[in-house]
Amino acid sequence: MNQDYNYNYQDDAREYSGMAFVTGLLAGAAIGAGIGLWFAPRPGVELRGQISDSAKAVGKTVSDTVDGLAERGREVYDRARDVAARAGREFDRVTTQTAKTADRGMGMANDMANAATGQARRAQEERHA
Repeated sequence: MNQDYNYNYQDDAREYSGMAFVTGLLAGAAIGAGIGLWFAPRPGVELRGQISDSAKAVGKTVSDTVDGLAERGREVYDRARDVAARAGREFDRVTTQTAKTADRGMGMANDMANAATGQARRAQEERHA
């Protein structure tokens, strides 16, 4: 079989797990920073500005992570579709080749049976002659 068919889904699972961990880590860090800013002794206007900036950064990080996961999902889907198509073509090729081989084998068996029948008739005719 071709090396293209060897696809390791465990690598994708580990990569997805790693991306999920990083996303959770970043979201937790942003939330923690927001809570820390909330309780820090600062004037209200400055505090709200910092919270707004932190929320925007978290939103961008989450959006980028979701976009990355969606792109990775599309790549995996495309690869799986290609592998399935190649496997289908290979299956068709093998079944066609097997059918041809079986037909040749049946033809050879039929020829051998006819030859044996002819030899048996000739032998029987020689005994009666």
